[in-house]
Amino acid sequence: MMAVVKTNLILISGVLVWPIAAAAQQSQAVRLYYQEYEPSVAPYRVTYTVTDDHMRIDDDSDRDSYIVFDRKANKIFSVSHVDESTLVIPDYQVVDFEPDFEIDIVYEPMKAAPKVAGKAVYSYRVDAVSGPTAETCMDIQLVPGLLPEVAASLQAFQQLVAGQQSVNVDKTPDEFRTPCYLIDQIYNSGEYYSKGLPVQEWHSNGRMRQLLNYEETEVDRTIFSIPTDYRQFSLQ
Repeated sequence: MMAVVKTNLILISGVLVWPIAAAAQQSQAVRLYYQEYEPSVAPYRVTYTVTDDHMRIDDDSDRDSYIVFDRKANKIFSVSHVDESTLVIPDYQVVDFEPDFEIDIVYEPMKAAPKVAGKAVYSYRVDAVSGPTAETCMDIQLVPGLLPEVAASLQAFQQLVAGQQSVNVDKTPDEFRTPCYLIDQIYNSGEYYSKGLPVQEWHSNGRMRQLLNYEETEVDRTIFSIPTDYRQFSLQ
């Protein structure tokens, strides 16, 4: 449901005028609230604010930082107020993934699952198959057709993350490069977002995520600003 926008008129020389500058700073957005879980950490909420050209991520467990994804520039900015710095993730060239094992993807409707916004829920499971054994690396429950533009933004964001991870994979010791680690933590380009918006996720590192709610709203575009006086750096 769209938020009600309150606009105040300004009286200048007896004429009512619209506050154009203030209105120009507003953008239509979708705000999503996810509950995140990870081993040995209390559950925490993460808020995603998505417009046509930006996404901001706010982690309730770390209020001294935030992440901005600029879709036009195709860059991620991770801002830390504590050390006044910004990690910049540019559009890295993703290193080709040529695994010595098979990857099995099972995509099917969850017939017993209740519908979300009137739409069916599907299961998207990714297994690593080595000989006779298979290990589940990702188990995603998603809804096709639910907020497709938001899903596209999330996929573009994940592709940038995968790019950074892949160019730095050589820094990871060989013993940690298990099939699921490579599929889920390094070369995970978010292909499942092309199928629909995830409402629940499980990943091989024990992290889980569940969609609590979402809403359409208006936001001040300044929330996507990056501090100009902070040190910027990258990991390459």
